[in-house]
Formats: sequence, C-alpha cells, structure tokens
Amino acid sequence: MGRLVIDADSHVYESEATWDYLPEPYQARRPIPLTLPAGQAPYLGRMNGFWLIDGRVVNWTWGRGTVQIGTPLTTTHAIEKPISVGSQALTDVPARLRDLDQAGIDIQVLYPSLFLVRLSEDDAFEAALTQSYNSFMAAQCGQAPDRLKWAAVLPLSDVPTAVAEVERAKQLGAVSLVTFGTAGERMLHAPAFDPVWRAAQDADLPVCVHVGWSLPSLNQVCDEHASSLNLSFALPILMGFFSFTGGGILERFPKLRVAFLEAGAGWLPWFVERSDHYYPVVNWFRGSFGLPHLPSQKPSSYLDRVWMTCEADERLLPQAIEVLGEDKLMVSEDMPHLEGREGSVGELEERTDISDAVKHKIITDNPIRFYGLEVGVPTAV
Repeated sequence: MGRLVIDADSHVYESEATWDYLPEPYQARRPIPLTLPAGQAPYLGRMNGFWLIDGRVVNWTWGRGTVQIGTPLTTTHAIEKPISVGSQALTDVPARLRDLDQAGIDIQVLYPSLFLVRLSEDDAFEAALTQSYNSFMAAQCGQAPDRLKWAAVLPLSDVPTAVAEVERAKQLGAVSLVTFGTAGERMLHAPAFDPVWRAAQDADLPVCVHVGWSLPSLNQVCDEHASSLNLSFALPILMGFFSFTGGGILERFPKLRVAFLEAGAGWLPWFVERSDHYYPVVNWFRGSFGLPHLPSQKPSSYLDRVWMTCEADERLLPQAIEVLGEDKLMVSEDMPHLEGREGSVGELEERTDISDAVKHKIITDNPIRFYGLEVGVPTAV
C-alpha cells in the first residue's frame, strides 16, 4: 500500500490472565470462565460460554438485556476463529503481530471487549477489574511497543480511582482513555465527572467514547441480537457525543480531545444538525429560568477537537468528511471481531469517491495526531 497503516480501534478478548494483576483482597473474586459442552444449549449457538463474576453471569445471548461479547475464549465462537486464541487474548504477542502482518497493519491501538458491559455492582471491585486490565495491557503491549498501543479503561463508577488511574495509565504508556456513552444511568457531562476530564486534559491523553452496553435501562428494552446491536449497543454513543459537544465538556476543558469509536461516521451530519437546530430552543428555555447557555456556542463549534472512526464501506462517508473535516477521521480493523467483514483498510483503499490524499490522512496521519504517536519503522515478525 506504500503507507504506514494504523488501525485506530481493535480489541482484546479478556482471558484469565487479564485478572493476574488484581490486588490480593480481590483475588478470591477473580472472574471465572464457564463453558457448556457444544450443543448442550442449542439456543446459545457458538456463544456457549459466560464469565461468572460475583455469582452472576456476563454475556446474555437471549432475552432482555441481550449482549454478545465474544469472550471467554473457551467458546466455540472463539476457538473456531481464524485468529488464534493467544492472539485474541494478547497472551501470545508474537501471534498477534503475525496477524497484523497478514492484515497489512503496522500499528494497532487496542481496546477492551468485556468492559463493554458493567461487570459488578461493587464500585471498588469494578475499579479493581479495570486496573488489572490496564496493568495487563501495559505488560503485553510493552513486549512490542512500536506496534501495539493500548487504551486504559476509566472506572467512572469510582471517580477518585478514575482520576488516579489517568495518571497511572500515562505512566504505563497508554495512548488514550476509554469510556462508553454513559456511566450507567448518568451522562458523561455530569459535574461529578469533571475531575476525570480535567485529569485527562492535564495528562494530554485523549478520551475515546466507544460503543457499548453502558445504559442499563436501554439494555432491558432489547431482547435479541438485532435490537441489541443496533440500539442498546450503538445509541449510547450519541449520548456521549452530546455530553462532550452539547453538554459542555469540551467547553470546560479546552485542551481535551475526544474520539467516537465503532459507530461509523454517517450519523454525524444528521446529529450535529439536529443538535444545532435545538440549541436556540434549549437556551431560550434556559434563559427563561435565568440560566446561562449550555454550552456558550452551538455544538458544531466544538468539532475542532472531535475525531471519529469510520466504516470503510459507509455510503455517507463523503458527507461525514465534509462536516467533520478530512483531518478528523480514522479507520478501524476491529480485530478480532472480523465476522462477515473484510479488511477495512483494503476496502477504504478501493474507494473511488475519496481522494488518495484523504485516504492517507484517514489511514496514517489522523491517528498519529490524535493519539500523539511517535512513529518509526515498525518491527516485523
């Protein structure tokens, strides 16, 4: 391809090794993978496994609250993937690097999978799980730091710990911080979270809002795969986008930058237009109560610090580029979630409605700037 290829959003499937860094008081509560014999529960299909956490299973595959995560790695789903279990879990770093070579990827930024849902109602334990994950990722990516980058999970259920984790993540070598569209039933622009965003700004770590099942009340509306993936999984990212642009986070923290991952970019023109449309209406009401505008400018005014990943085949990508700008889009391979899809970078390269110069920005230049990467010549395996 003749260019440095940066995959701005791929994943790790958590394994038992992920919890090796739990503090001693929590070791007795390590998540446990449970696997049913293939075919014993036909309605589960290939997803014949769960995580048992504090006596509850995570990974509902049918019924209200349906989610599908892809881990534990003892399931038929994981074992039959073309990518090895060690690569999926990042317990075998050389195997992941070989997969990168095969896919034509030079640098990959890694995000979690299991944390797409809340794992425990115990805020301190939830925070400890995220800290163990972050320590694991630092150790594994540290084996190939020129090629493997990682995002630290923010334990927003415990704000003081989240603030401390921002600085620890910076010291461990994280290139971003990841959260989801809401913090449970609270929106991200709630004043309680401002210390976290301030810490991220001070550490010069960008915040990434990833799709995920973060809003419990919405999860319970969806009772099968289609509604789960299209609604409870995807819609919270719109709430996160509002929080940063319309809820005032980016105004309060003028050096903070944010990206919205794995929801495509085609929704951006519509949602920004609607947000700007309602801006004077909302502030008319606020003014009638004697309240200041929130924020002081239209949501579209804050797009200079917004990035997104796009889907390589989305029809409205040119419109998204027009609204957001060609310097703010990145591409995601979404490894190892490759079911039913081809490589995104190759698909983007084949498009004829986007110039080669813009493709180069999406594949190389934009993620370098967003993540603040110091890039050299990656080491092949």
